Amino acid sequence: MSVKNDCWDVAHAWANHQDGSGIGAGGNMLYGGGCIYSYGDHFMIARHVKNDKGERAVLFTERTYSQTTAKHIAITRDACSHLNLIHVADPDLGKDELFTDWRGRIITIAEKSADAKRPQKYAAEIEKLYHEAQRYADFFGYEMPELLVLAGNIRNSATFTDYLAKDKAEREAEQAEANKRLKKVCAERLKDWRAFKSNGTGSLDGWDYLRYLEDTCEVETTQRVIFTLFDAKALYRFIEDANAKGNYAESSEKFLGQYPIIEINKAFIRIGCHKVAMKEINRFADQQGWR
Repeated sequence: MSVKNDCWDVAHAWANHQDGSGIGAGGNMLYGGGCIYSYGDHFMIARHVKNDKGERAVLFTERTYSQTTAKHIAITRDACSHLNLIHVADPDLGKDELFTDWRGRIITIAEKSADAKRPQKYAAEIEKLYHEAQRYADFFGYEMPELLVLAGNIRNSATFTDYLAKDKAEREAEQAEANKRLKKVCAERLKDWRAFKSNGTGSLDGWDYLRYLEDTCEVETTQRVIFTLFDAKALYRFIEDANAKGNYAESSEKFLGQYPIIEINKAFIRIGCHKVAMKEINRFADQQGWR
């Protein structure tokens, strides 16, 4: 590693010797692995990159930190001004994070333009940000995310409304897919638990379930509360009576003398921290021949 006396020397050495490493005499600027930093690797100023075609560019930060770091940034920008600079939020981020950042910043600008008297100013800012995102994508041959493309074309309230509708639809689709995955995981864990391949499933889907411990004639919940089959049958009759009379309102009744019976209705019961669907209770009752 070479030691330079001046920040200018460090910046110019980095700009022209991409595979070397060096540090300023004061340790306030350093470079290595194609990257240049201000006061350590927590703040990357810029990074040399190469695409599949062998073309070179520099990913240059748009962040700021302190006055001294701002000076380091200016010195580095001057040292590599002859190179192909692509301005990004942080040169240390991956493409997905950068695309998300560009979209977020564009939407922040679009929200300001909604009530602006001169929206043209914000439209120009959006166009500038999107242009840089496009340059980044083109250099590496990446496909731009659909929502980023839609955001980059926001120029007025109508196009902003189109973006918001598409964004809402995508978020709903993502949530639906996440719910589908969670449901599958819950079903697999519950199946293993009922087959005594595990000791507890927790309550991933917000519900609790029951299984019969044949050896001891006991009932166990997915939160690992265990009680006798006799107590379970008594509770089941209590639930039946409550539903026959109408929805049960919370009172001083307690199951096993310690778990408050909070709610009973046609859909579920809540006892203590447990919430069990009537469908699950009836399944267990059928298994025991109580119905």
